[in-house]
Amino acid sequence: MIFALERLRALRAVQDFDPTVINDPADLPMDWRIDWEERAAILEYDGGLNREEADRQALDEIVDRLRRMEGIS
Repeated sequence: MIFALERLRALRAVQDFDPTVINDPADLPMDWRIDWEERAAILEYDGGLNREEADRQALDEIVDRLRRMEGIS
């Protein structure tokens, strides 16, 4: 039952998702948020950025990639 409810919430989130309105990682669909977390960690630990800068740059990169996939420039 819990799995079904989580799946339903995830499907609704994807249907309501608007790639033109992303101001925060919480605005990303879950799979894209996981990509953001991974990219931010790489930028912080391997790239030597502080946490805030790594988070911001990772979000910019993920949003660019997402918009390109959606055909939005």
